[in-house]
Amino acid sequence: MFKFSRLVIIYAIAAPLALILGFLVVWPGMLPFEVISLILFFLALPIFLQWHHVLLIVFWNSVFNAAFLPGQPDFWLFFAFVSFAISFLNHVLFQKSFLHAPEMTRPLLFLAVVVLGTAELRGGIGIRSMGGTSYGGRYYVFVLGAILGYFAFTSESIPILKGRKMANWFFIAGVTNALGNIAFMLGPLFYIFYLILPTTQAVGQAQAEAAGSDVVRVGGFATASLAVLSFLFVNYGIRGLFDWSKPWRFIFLCLTVVAACLSGFRSTMAMLFLVFIIQFYYEGLFHTRLLPIVVGLAILSFIPILFFSSSMPGSVQRAISFLPVNVNPEILVEAKSSADWRVEMWDTVSREIPKYLLLGKGYTINPDEIFAVNEAARIGFPVSAYETCMVAGDYHSGPLSVLIPFGAIGAIAFIWVLIGGFQVLYRNHRYGDAKLRRINCVLLSCYLARCFSFFFIFGALSTEFSVFLGLCGLSVSLNGGVKRRVVAPKRVPVPVAQQTLAMDPG
Repeated sequence: MFKFSRLVIIYAIAAPLALILGFLVVWPGMLPFEVISLILFFLALPIFLQWHHVLLIVFWNSVFNAAFLPGQPDFWLFFAFVSFAISFLNHVLFQKSFLHAPEMTRPLLFLAVVVLGTAELRGGIGIRSMGGTSYGGRYYVFVLGAILGYFAFTSESIPILKGRKMANWFFIAGVTNALGNIAFMLGPLFYIFYLILPTTQAVGQAQAEAAGSDVVRVGGFATASLAVLSFLFVNYGIRGLFDWSKPWRFIFLCLTVVAACLSGFRSTMAMLFLVFIIQFYYEGLFHTRLLPIVVGLAILSFIPILFFSSSMPGSVQRAISFLPVNVNPEILVEAKSSADWRVEMWDTVSREIPKYLLLGKGYTINPDEIFAVNEAARIGFPVSAYETCMVAGDYHSGPLSVLIPFGAIGAIAFIWVLIGGFQVLYRNHRYGDAKLRRINCVLLSCYLARCFSFFFIFGALSTEFSVFLGLCGLSVSLNGGVKRRVVAPKRVPVPVAQQTLAMDPG
């Protein structure tokens, strides 16, 4: 009776509201778009209340954005705030505690204080899409949103039986990064999908094709290939991928490597290699017969690359240009110049580190600086290739992306977070449930590979912090917290006299 009454009430409110909303949508000028978005949000609120944690996991690595909200935030950011708000209310109203992970909680709270303090001392956040007068404020939102998202992850424990399904959704969502490029390839009929997809990768692809460049990079395939590799590891592990009774698994692995090559990014190839090697180690395969098999296959696959590399597509040649193979000289020069201007920028930016060592520069960007650089380039004034990136705070370097905006204190807080994250992932891998061992292994491998890439290949705190915290948050949620070593209680020897009495009480 209660369920029937509740259903009647829901339809009594939702049905008339939906009719009114439909009328207002088709009648131009009747209602602001923001109000319509707010009404839609409240209509979807029952779904959020029930499935907020699942939706957070599903969309965390996706590339979709909420076009119906100001600033068009990414779905992961939207659900991070929604899920945390609901989880916090459950904690206050129903005393539903967050999962215990002090290794992460303390450094994250400290980092949040540093970020908020820097923002306040450097002129506030000032998001331009929300009416602010400066650029760069959204990066603050990305970092703080990632922190809130982590705590939202730890608001609920995922049942062990659903662990692999949730891990699959978490990783495979990264495939959506390729949708922007695919929509561009399919033609104008599919451009409508850019209402919820970013256009960055497609624009780069279109510009390269319009310029007649030899290298047309399909950038979205970079993240998508890493997502598919992690998905394969979660379901089969490396040992399962080389199960010759099921060859389609190995075929999928090869297709993943091909997609990574088409992305044209050398860093993607390095990441695939790092994840594979670390996963190989933590699966304990270095002392098995699989090691010579993998090494032999790697050598055999290198032979056709060695002889036919110059005939491969330009994006593939660029992706493998770091190998000792013959590639188009123009592509090699372009790849080298891409690395050179980054090194020049790092040299220039590193001189500013003492200036921002105590109090970071923050993320706020003066629009006049951007205008000055663009205007100088327009009138033909010599501008360095990295000038725009440097003004925008896009340093293409993980350490600089922490040191310049947040100074030494922010760097200490960030390293503390990374150490805490490793402790969480390693302990859950080492002491977690055997049914979750493969998933915990993949989470740890991806985390360590990301850390190495962040410091030595390419990194940006504002865009990659959510990746680190997503891996840690999912680990805590899957394992119900942080697993510890179980110490067996010491056995106290019983005196001989007591043993005799116990055997002969009479």
